[in-house]
Amino acid sequence: MKKVMFVVVCLMIVSTMAFALESGPSNKVGYVRITCPGLTTSTYVYTPFGLPFVFWIVPTGNIPTYGTESRKPSSIVGSQANCGTLGGADRIVRQGGGGYAYRASTNCTWTGALETGGAALMEPGRAYYYANKSGASRTLVLAGEADTTAIGIPGMAIAAPTTTAGSYTPYSYRDPRQVNRDKLNLVGTVLHAQFWGGALGSSDRLVEQGGSYCLCTDVIPPVWSGGLAYITPGKAYYILNKHVGHAWTYTYLANGQALMAAPPTDNITTPVVPAELQKVTPKMTAPVKTAAKTRTASAAK
Repeated sequence: MKKVMFVVVCLMIVSTMAFALESGPSNKVGYVRITCPGLTTSTYVYTPFGLPFVFWIVPTGNIPTYGTESRKPSSIVGSQANCGTLGGADRIVRQGGGGYAYRASTNCTWTGALETGGAALMEPGRAYYYANKSGASRTLVLAGEADTTAIGIPGMAIAAPTTTAGSYTPYSYRDPRQVNRDKLNLVGTVLHAQFWGGALGSSDRLVEQGGSYCLCTDVIPPVWSGGLAYITPGKAYYILNKHVGHAWTYTYLANGQALMAAPPTDNITTPVVPAELQKVTPKMTAPVKTAAKTRTASAAK
């Protein structure tokens, strides 16, 4: 997998096309780095993350096969996870239930429902944990196609709470860009069909796991407030539904249409190339004198 990351990042450096920003379909590549803290105790440290890219299958040889999507941790995470026994290996865990996967001691082969469970594979829109049992901080690198069409993102069922304390639904955005909160299609086209606004204590919220949140007042168009101004690729979120009995389905522009190109006011992140890779530069060829130039020089004599 290290070779895969190296190949992908080198392609990014040569092409200078990290993070797709145009409105149409793209085969540009991007990556995010997620720090997963570790402890020296027997307790897992759970780091939330999401899937911002379309990931390619990585067959034997560790070279991604472009055009063949994979939703397995063996292709998405690869050898970055510490292998071991069922109780000692790092894990990838789906938030909200649905299983986990880890690299077993025997040949460090991925096993578990997220790898072999069919419908229980790693879906876009879902949020996950990297459960670090290695005892040391680890860096999880996610790299793939920076797709901006939103095709293939399933709708997420937002559960109806039974109390005004609300219910939390884990979510992540398959989008390689930072997207402003008013472009996330949370409110929907019909008032109260999806995300409900209101006062600070009664409004639904979008909450960054381990971070800030945002909410909107109950008006058309909605007026947003809160510290969460935009979503960030690779991060995990909660959709907090605070309205008893109100269930709905959240679809992040999964209609097959291209997303809007990010306007100048959007916050766009260009990833920083790791220091250990900054020495990699594309080969430059010496200028070649053409026949036309040779004739011109001769004529000048």
